Amino acid sequence: MLIFFELGNSQLKAAIIVKGNYQFLGSVRHEAIHSGEFVESFQLNGHKASAVYVSSVAPSELNAVLTEVIQQNFKLYPTFLATQPSCCGIECGYEAFDQFGVDRWMAIIGACSTSNKPTFIVDAGTALTVDAVIDKKHIGGFIVPGLGLMRDSLLHNTALNKQSLVLESNQDGLLAKDTAGGIMGGTLYMLGSYLNSLLADLELETGRKFDCIGTGGDFLSLKPVLDKSYSYVEDLTLRGMKEVIESL
Repeated sequence: MLIFFELGNSQLKAAIIVKGNYQFLGSVRHEAIHSGEFVESFQLNGHKASAVYVSSVAPSELNAVLTEVIQQNFKLYPTFLATQPSCCGIECGYEAFDQFGVDRWMAIIGACSTSNKPTFIVDAGTALTVDAVIDKKHIGGFIVPGLGLMRDSLLHNTALNKQSLVLESNQDGLLAKDTAGGIMGGTLYMLGSYLNSLLADLELETGRKFDCIGTGGDFLSLKPVLDKSYSYVEDLTLRGMKEVIESL
């Protein structure tokens, strides 16, 4: 059995390959790493692994905790994957490729390793990242605050009463009639408009039409305000990791 972990800014996702069959196991919050509960949450306790692979954008301290738990439970040390100048027929667009986030790199590979079409990839996590690939070459991307960061910024850097405000709203019209709805809807439309405008400008600049793929915990919240049709792949980065390992 091969085990794959994606360690993001707030969540840990996992997948396995058993006898050639890939299975996505879901996700847990970081707290489960410190307690070691993720092993049971993913129903991995008692199983033997021949290798464990990790893609991480987390701090080194959390990587160390994850490594220790993996060593204790599976009697081996994980292999931490890194961004490469090229892999699976795809070329990284960063000259300093080691500065390109491994999560973005694995998501690109997961989205494009089996496709030759121009692809626009949105990862809506703690940060929202956008990357574009044409003819198997990454042509660049952007990084902006995600929905959660934008909302937290308003709650922590304005006079809004963050102690009493619950970010839930059930307004039936387009515009909000309460503060919570104003924050929820305003941030949603900001990111939605940004993605719609960016994609339109990119297609105009390149003269190409892009297939669009979305991933990340907040993508399904964004999807209703996006103009183009997006395929949602929850485990996109893990699928990229699988492609990398199978290419070795």
